[in-house]
Amino acid sequence: MKILLIACLAACLGGCSAPNFVGDAAPISQVEETPDRFELPARFALARSVYGHAIPAGADEAALWTDLAERASSLGSFTPLVSSGMPSARGGTAALIETARQQRYAYLILLRMQPETGSADIVLYHTASGGVMATAQAVSPAGGRRGFWGGPIRNPAQLERVTADIAQAALPVVEEMLRGIARRPG
Repeated sequence: MKILLIACLAACLGGCSAPNFVGDAAPISQVEETPDRFELPARFALARSVYGHAIPAGADEAALWTDLAERASSLGSFTPLVSSGMPSARGGTAALIETARQQRYAYLILLRMQPETGSADIVLYHTASGGVMATAQAVSPAGGRRGFWGGPIRNPAQLERVTADIAQAALPVVEEMLRGIARRPG
């Protein structure tokens, strides 16, 4: 009985530290200059901002990024960036990069979505230096959408549909950018 109790306690304590999952990755030390080449395979963090605020992806969009992670697994691992109190992207890009660095990701892929134009700016950051390594832009064929009075979309379900269309257009662009990185001589 005591052995069973000890085993249950050990399992509970082991589960408390489970959300980190960074023990297998080397720490990312801060550097001054952004390197000219990529070191692959690497750990990539995925983040997105909508209307200037970093928010997690919905279920449909998350499934798209899971498909990308499976297709590009030879380049490394791809995981959504998890941050408590996700900072706004306007003043928080540096905070997102720092969070990715602390979680031992080598690179951060940030999608800045603009629902009103149906487009996304895609930026690949080197987390050790905070520098930009690649940029791209994607435009949804569905076009942009605005809220009721021409402003931001407030309805979460409608916003999710719009951002899923943008993510659908951005996914091939991100994949091609990553394939180009892999082909780049280093």
